[in-house]
Amino acid sequence: MNRRRIQPKAAVELETVSFRLRAQLVRAVEQYAKHLGGSTDRTYVVTQAIEIALQQDAEFQKTLSDGPASPAARRVPATA
Repeated sequence: MNRRRIQPKAAVELETVSFRLRAQLVRAVEQYAKHLGGSTDRTYVVTQAIEIALQQDAEFQKTLSDGPASPAARRVPATA
């Protein structure tokens, strides 16, 4: 499987969402953000991981393009 690496953070408009993660995963995400450097933070790492997962799911992308979902939800845009 061809994997894509998370790129450094770009400036984008964000919406606040609250969720809970295992403490070990939060620490790993924070370490990964430090590894990437620059202004990368855990919000960016989690956002990129979700976007990559959604973009790589061909069945999900087909559902978005075929379904009656709202136009904003039809395609998961890449931010990096």
